[in-house]
Amino acid sequence: MKIAIFGAGSTGCYLAGELLMAKLDVSLICRERIKRSITDNQGITLTSYQGLHQKVMPNALFTEVEADTPKFDLIFVTLKCHQVSEISEQLLQLSHQKSTIVLMQNGLGSLDEVKQALANISAQPRLLIQGITPFNVLQKEHATFHKGTEGEFIFANTPHTQTVQQAMLSAGLSCTLAEDMAPIIYGKLLLNLNNALNAITDVPIKQQLSQKQTRKLLSLAMKEWLAVCQKARLPLAQFTKVKPQWLPLILSLPDGLFTLLAKQMLDIDPQARSSMWEDIQAKRKTEIDYLNQAVVELGKQYQVNTPINAAICAGIKKLEQGIPVDIAELL
Repeated sequence: MKIAIFGAGSTGCYLAGELLMAKLDVSLICRERIKRSITDNQGITLTSYQGLHQKVMPNALFTEVEADTPKFDLIFVTLKCHQVSEISEQLLQLSHQKSTIVLMQNGLGSLDEVKQALANISAQPRLLIQGITPFNVLQKEHATFHKGTEGEFIFANTPHTQTVQQAMLSAGLSCTLAEDMAPIIYGKLLLNLNNALNAITDVPIKQQLSQKQTRKLLSLAMKEWLAVCQKARLPLAQFTKVKPQWLPLILSLPDGLFTLLAKQMLDIDPQARSSMWEDIQAKRKTEIDYLNQAVVELGKQYQVNTPINAAICAGIKKLEQGIPVDIAELL
């Protein structure tokens, strides 16, 4: 089984690393900068808050999809949400009719965009499924990718992903296969509402969550999404040791009590930051339209007010333009 990681950045390289540790045939399609870094450092180095330190080398590295680029049986797309609909022709060229394409985007909307884009250019269907990365990955120097929070990759259950799971289990790794990805996507969005706040505060997640002011904002943003889900009857998967509905209450607790409970809920590396923080630092467009803005849009559809998520979106739009944002303004 030939596997490609299309758009290999932080999470894509970490995924590639785990698949390579599982002795699978993995190629990367990435930016020239990533390819050069991997080549110069003789491979990808994976580290984690649990002490992992492993170096692996992909089977091949590509920076362009060309006529002679091979076809793959399984393609993981790890580009940002707003980039995915632009690569439909490349996905067709990289795949065959029995290929599985796994969209690894956070938030809502990218799956429908890709389905529509592929339908517009080809009558030959491809199996499109979803997957997520429920943990934080920080890109460091020397082609090093650091897992900063707990969790394991989740993919929709198909024959190709079953093969991946078996290989990972044989290597002492693990991933989860799901029959229904919708509750997982909705549940993950609840946690991803913090991505923007982490970018705005410009501090590691653990430090950010120690500040009651930003916890209050996150709590209010989560309450809005939970209200939308209740009105729209959307099921939410649980990613922490407490039910999703309890998270806003826990975030509202006094600092000492929150810190005590947080340690039991989710392991977080002291240096972990969100991918949106990385995008802002690199002056790249963020995924805000598929995260907090998606909450705002669904809120309008189901007549649920979402002023906090709207304010967070406005803050990120300012940061994208290089305008500083004070967290107090959002409150």
